[in-house]
Amino acid sequence: MRSFNGLLTAYWRSTSKREAWTLAIIIAVMSWFISKVGIWMAVAAGEFQNAQATYQNPGNLDPWRTFQAAAVALVAMVSLSVAATAVRHLFSETLHRKWRAWLNEQFTEATLQEGNTILKIQSNPGLDSIDQRQQECLKSLAGNAIGLAMGIMTVATAVWEVSSKLWDISTPIKGMAAFGGGAGFVLTLGVILPFALLCTWGFTRIGTVMRGVNKRFMEAEGAFRSELNTMFRRAGQITASNGEKVQKKVNQTLYTDIDHVWHRNNLLQASFMGLQGFYNMLSFQVIASVLALPAYAQGAIDFQTYVTTSALIGQLTNGFSWLINVTPAIASLKADAERICEYAQEIEHAQDTRAYFRATGVHDFQYSAQPATDGIRIRGMELMHAGRAARPFLSAPELHFPAGSWTALVGQSGAGKTSFLNALMRQQDYGRADVSLPEGPRPFYACQTARTPDLTLKQLVAGSQDEDDFEDAEIAAVLVEAGLGKPAFLRALNEKACNGRPWERALSGGQKKRLILAQLLLHRPSTAFLDEVTAGLDPQAQAEFYAALKKACPQTTVISVIHNRAMPVLPDGKPVYDHVAEIDAGRLWLRRFSAGTALQSAAEPQRKAIPAA
Repeated sequence: MRSFNGLLTAYWRSTSKREAWTLAIIIAVMSWFISKVGIWMAVAAGEFQNAQATYQNPGNLDPWRTFQAAAVALVAMVSLSVAATAVRHLFSETLHRKWRAWLNEQFTEATLQEGNTILKIQSNPGLDSIDQRQQECLKSLAGNAIGLAMGIMTVATAVWEVSSKLWDISTPIKGMAAFGGGAGFVLTLGVILPFALLCTWGFTRIGTVMRGVNKRFMEAEGAFRSELNTMFRRAGQITASNGEKVQKKVNQTLYTDIDHVWHRNNLLQASFMGLQGFYNMLSFQVIASVLALPAYAQGAIDFQTYVTTSALIGQLTNGFSWLINVTPAIASLKADAERICEYAQEIEHAQDTRAYFRATGVHDFQYSAQPATDGIRIRGMELMHAGRAARPFLSAPELHFPAGSWTALVGQSGAGKTSFLNALMRQQDYGRADVSLPEGPRPFYACQTARTPDLTLKQLVAGSQDEDDFEDAEIAAVLVEAGLGKPAFLRALNEKACNGRPWERALSGGQKKRLILAQLLLHRPSTAFLDEVTAGLDPQAQAEFYAALKKACPQTTVISVIHNRAMPVLPDGKPVYDHVAEIDAGRLWLRRFSAGTALQSAAEPQRKAIPAA
C-alpha cells in the first residue's frame, strides 16, 4: 500500500476479497440496472410530454386517459430509479464501511507491531498529522474511490445502453446520405465526442491545481487539530499559569493558515462550479436539442421521439463528460492517497530499525535475554543525537544491575536519565550499546506524567493487559493496597467516570501516582523502570509508595529516576535504594548505596563502577 495503485487494490487481493468482490458485483449489477431504468425513464418522459402537447389534438380520442397512463408510467420509472439508487447506496456504504475498517486494521497492525514502529515514525517531523492520515484520509479515500468506481460503471453501462437506443431510433439526415439510417447517430457522436473530450481536458487542468490545494488544506487542518488536542490535555496548566492569551495567539496563527488555504479552495470551487454550470446548460439544453432537431425538422421523427432523443443525447453527453463532474472528487482522492502513501512508506521504512536510524546517524544497539537471576547488564553504551559525527552525550562502559536491586538514577536535568531508560527499552534513536535484559515479559515502565485516557478504572489499572483477565475483586484489592480504596472509586470500577467526572479529572495528581502503584501491585513485574513517578508526592506518601511496592515485589529489579539528591527512605528509616547510578559529565557511574552515605559531588573524580559478576 505504498503506491496509489497498491493502496486501491490491496483490499481486493486480501483475505477479505470474497466479501469485497461480492459487494462490488452487486453494486455493478445495480449500476447496470439503474442505467436501464434511465432509458425507460427517458422514454416515459417523452410519452408524458407528448401527452401534454397532443392533449387538445382532435385525433386524440381520450386525452385524459392518455395523459394519465403516461404520468403513471413516468412516476413508476422515477420510483424504480429512486428505489434502485437507494439499494445501491446501501451496498456501496456497506462496502465503504468494510473497506475502511480493513484499511484501518492494516495500518493499526503495522504501527502497533513489535519494534516500536509508532515511536519511530513519530520522530519524523516531516510526517505531520498521523491521526488525520489514518482516520480522515482513509475514510475519504475509500468513499471517493467507491463513488468514482460506481460512476465509471454507471457511465459505461449508460453509454452502451443509450448508444444502443440512439442507434435504434436513428434516422437518415439530408446531406448525410452516405450514412443511411445511422446518420443521426453519427452526427450525435461526431459533435459530442470532440466537445466532451476537449472540455474534459480543460477541467482536469483545474483538478490538478485543486489536488495541491486540497493537500495543503489537510496539512493546515491537521496542524490546527494537533494543537487543539494538546491544548485540551494541558487545560489545567494553561488556566493555572494564565496562559490563555498565548494559547489564543497560537490557535489564531494556525487557523489563519487554514483560512488562507480555504479561501484559495473556495475560489477554485466557485470557478469550477460556474464553468460546470455553463457546460451542463450548453450540453444538456442546447446541444442535445440541436442535435435532435434535423431529424425532427425534416419530419423523420415525431415530437415524442424528438423529446426522447434529446433526453438520450443529454444522457450520452453526461456519460462522455462524466470526468468533468467528478474532478473535485478525483482531486480529493489523489490528495488523500498521497498522504496515506507517505504514511505507508514511512511505516515500511521503519521496519528495519537499523537502516531507519542509520540513514541520519549512528544506531548500533544489541539486545539479548538472560536468566532473571542475572539482572541487567550493559556494555559499551554511548547515547547520541542525530548526525553521523555526533558525540556521545552519555556513556557507560560496563554496568551490572543485580537481580532484585533498587537503583536510583540521578543527574542534572538534561543529563540523559530518560534517554538511558529509553535505551534499555529499545526506544533510543541514536547510539550504541550491548544490553542484556531478564528473559520473560518486557519491563514495566511508568513516567512522571500520568495519563488517564477515556477508559474505565479497571482498564486503567490493568494497563497493557486485557481487563477481562482479572476479577473485579482482584482489581479492587490492589486499589485498596495502593491507597485508592475510596468507596466512590470502587463503585465506579467499571465506569469511565466517577461522580460525573472522567478519571482524568476525578483523580488528583497524587492519586494518579498511586494508580501507577496499583498497576505495579497487580502485575508484579520482574523489572521496572520508573521515571520520577513519585515526583510531587510528600515524603510520607513517597515512603508509603515505596514500602507497598517493596513488600509486594521483593524480587523486582527497579531502576528509578529521582529528581533530587535527597535519597528517599522507608517508614522504618531504611533507604529505599541500595544502588545509585549517577550521571556526571556525560558518564554514568554505578555504585552501592547505604544509609549515611552521601551522593558524591561532581567535583570528586574517583568513581568505580560495580564490576560485572
